[in-house]
Amino acid sequence: MKRINLPKKSIATLTTLMLFLNTGFAFADMKKDESVYVVLKNNGDVEKRIVSTWINSDEKLGKFKDVSNLKNITNVKGDEKPIIDGSNVNWNVNKEDLYYKGDSKKQLPIDVDIKYQLNGKESTPKDMKGKSGNFKITVDLKNKEKRTCKIDGKNKEMYVPFLTATEVLLQRDNFKNIKINSGELEDDGKNCSVTFASFPGLKESIDVSTDVEKYLKLEDKLVIEGKTTKFEMPSIMIMATPQLPELKGIDENSTLSDLSQALDKLKKGGDELLNGSKKLLDGNNELNSNFAKFDKGVKSLDKGSNDINNGISKLSKATPTLNQGAKSISSGLGQLNESQGKFSNGVDSFVGSTNKLYQAYSGIHSGIESANEGANALQSGLSNGAGGVDSLIASTGSIDKVAGNLNNVASTLDETNPEAAGQLRAMSGSLSQVSQGQRNGLSSLKSGMSSAVSGANSLSAGLGKLSSGSSSFYSNFNSLVDAGSTLSSSSKKLSQATSSLENGSQKLVAGTDELNKGANQLTEGGKTLVSGTKQLNTNSSKLLKGTNDLAKGSNDLYKGVNKLKSEGLDKLYKEGNTKLSDIEGLLDVKDEIVRLSKEYNNFSGISKDMDGSVKFIMKINE
Repeated sequence: MKRINLPKKSIATLTTLMLFLNTGFAFADMKKDESVYVVLKNNGDVEKRIVSTWINSDEKLGKFKDVSNLKNITNVKGDEKPIIDGSNVNWNVNKEDLYYKGDSKKQLPIDVDIKYQLNGKESTPKDMKGKSGNFKITVDLKNKEKRTCKIDGKNKEMYVPFLTATEVLLQRDNFKNIKINSGELEDDGKNCSVTFASFPGLKESIDVSTDVEKYLKLEDKLVIEGKTTKFEMPSIMIMATPQLPELKGIDENSTLSDLSQALDKLKKGGDELLNGSKKLLDGNNELNSNFAKFDKGVKSLDKGSNDINNGISKLSKATPTLNQGAKSISSGLGQLNESQGKFSNGVDSFVGSTNKLYQAYSGIHSGIESANEGANALQSGLSNGAGGVDSLIASTGSIDKVAGNLNNVASTLDETNPEAAGQLRAMSGSLSQVSQGQRNGLSSLKSGMSSAVSGANSLSAGLGKLSSGSSSFYSNFNSLVDAGSTLSSSSKKLSQATSSLENGSQKLVAGTDELNKGANQLTEGGKTLVSGTKQLNTNSSKLLKGTNDLAKGSNDLYKGVNKLKSEGLDKLYKEGNTKLSDIEGLLDVKDEIVRLSKEYNNFSGISKDMDGSVKFIMKINE
């Protein structure tokens, strides 16, 4: 028989399921994991059962008792041999793990029934081998583990829940147009893999209506149909485990009132949907009526974009000139700023010199004032002195009288004392000479003093004018000094302003550079705008037609929503609550299903001190 290789997806599916099965039991001191390998005939009948058992613990197992109904028990990974006493199997293992196998005659919890048809007639794989036509394979799974449970004080027949995965592999060279009633189908061109998951017996346990059963997809039967060009027995493998995933979706907090409230919300949502569709209809009608105005505006926009583009072109052409002018302004302001600095320094030097000159002239002005006062005093003194000279001239007459008296005395002495008379006459002559010399000198002095008085008068008048002019000049000089200080302060402010102006001009240059670049980009953008508005103008008419269609469509939508509400949601709300009772059974039996799943933890037997798990792997013997 030719060997059929499983595709990667099929291997991954089975491997994932096996990993899931191996994680089904809780942590315990000693655990027992059974894998029941079943060889099936083509029709699903059991040919052989081999049970592989793994007992493990965190510590060495040592001496312990196991319970098992297997025959031909064999240690497959050690030399230890069991001591069997009925169903009790005693071991002494100096390791943490024990692996053994054995045969079983016990009935399987899942019964497999496989039927084959070719061209509408039931047949066997042996008779169908090598033939062509329309084929049909039906894999029917039945749960054999029935229990009687108490539900609300009443007895109810339920089944131990088993999650099963059926994998069927068909070679694509021999099978075509493959279809399935349930599950997943994957075709890689070489093989066609069918994976079918089911819970046999669950629908009987939960006792739900046909509608809910279909919704939950509680299918126990896999049907594969298609065409075969040369029938070959496909590879069929079935795995089963009582270990169920957590039923988190159906916990103790789940109530039918939740579903009833959901239906009520659904009804309200239908009302809101109808109102919303009405508003949508009104809004679309308004949009449709107003879009014509928009379309007219788009056409105006198209014309305006051309005008904008023309203006942008002019701006783009002018920006280089503006940029060049800004650079010239910046250059001139740089030179002005440099000259202004020199001017400010010159003003400071001028003000300094003026201050020094003003301080020096202050002394000159004081000297002029003093000279003017002296000239006035001299004039007064000379005038007074001229009067004294006249008195002195007048006093020379007294000397002349004395000389005359001496001559008179000398005359009287000529006879008696001629010598004394001669001396007296000599004295008289000397006095006359002195008097005359005094008169002559004083006359000259008087004449000189007159000239001096005249000169002193002129000097006093001149110094008076000079003093008056000096005072005026001194006052103006002071104003000049004050003006120089103001000029120095102003020149500094002017220098600062010129510097700021130069900095601003540099920023202006940078700005015009950016403006120039921006103008170029704006030119490109203007062209894009023109192109876009043209396209917008072209599409606006199409969009106007679309708004007309949208208004018509929203009207159809409103009619459809109205029909959905009246014929669908309202009916669902009315009938929905009556259907909720169909799933009451699921809520009632959930805990019992979980309990049955946990209780079925072995196939061949288990000691009460162990925690266990079991899985079944069934394969058709090709």
